Amino acid sequence: MHTRLYKAFISFLLLIFGQTTQAQVDYDRIVPPPGSRPASFEDYLVQLAWMNNPETSIMDLRKSKEQKEVDLKRQSWKDDVQFGFNINEVSLANVLNPSSDNLIIYPLYQFSTSVSLGTFTTKKKEREIEEDDVKIADEEAKLHKLRIRAETLSRYHKLLLAIETLKLRTKAEEDALNTYNFVKRAFEKLEVTLDDMLRASANYTDATEKRLAAATDVELARLSLEEMIGVKWESLTRIRERYEGQ
Repeated sequence: MHTRLYKAFISFLLLIFGQTTQAQVDYDRIVPPPGSRPASFEDYLVQLAWMNNPETSIMDLRKSKEQKEVDLKRQSWKDDVQFGFNINEVSLANVLNPSSDNLIIYPLYQFSTSVSLGTFTTKKKEREIEEDDVKIADEEAKLHKLRIRAETLSRYHKLLLAIETLKLRTKAEEDALNTYNFVKRAFEKLEVTLDDMLRASANYTDATEKRLAAATDVELARLSLEEMIGVKWESLTRIRERYEGQ
């Protein structure tokens, strides 16, 4: 049940971002650029996740590769240009050794240049394909930013929910323990029945189990967020306090 709700929340965030037109989206606000100061602690987490995600580096390398291929295609027409040089050896020999019987045919030498017919058609299309690959890499990077933000904030708020739930479970366990101790003393004075004491004991045990489960949820949510941002949650305490104190 929790997994379905979690996936639905991610899909909802992606849908909201995806419905915004490109002209309206400022991707530097979706993910603050490295070196800039994020406007909020949430933005700071998103920036960390973006910078520490290996897929970000992979996308940068892929775009660089595609751009280099475009540059190569722009220069590849030179490979199709051929130069030729022919010498009229007979006429040249007659010039060097003149005689009234010699026949000299001009020109004595020829330069020639040829270009493949596909150079200005096929090569152009190939370059356009490579340029489209660069554009695709740009769009994939934008989509990656949207996903990074949605996933990071989802995990962060899941951790906050787990922390608050643990506080409630801890308080409930304390109340159940106080009730159990009160009923136990009353039972020793024969003021309550055995069923009352057993019921108080069961309530305390149940509250303890729920508190332990809530503590586990906090740890799992913390690990999940740390996996996303690439740093320990505890190391962000001062930074979070600084943002909250603004």
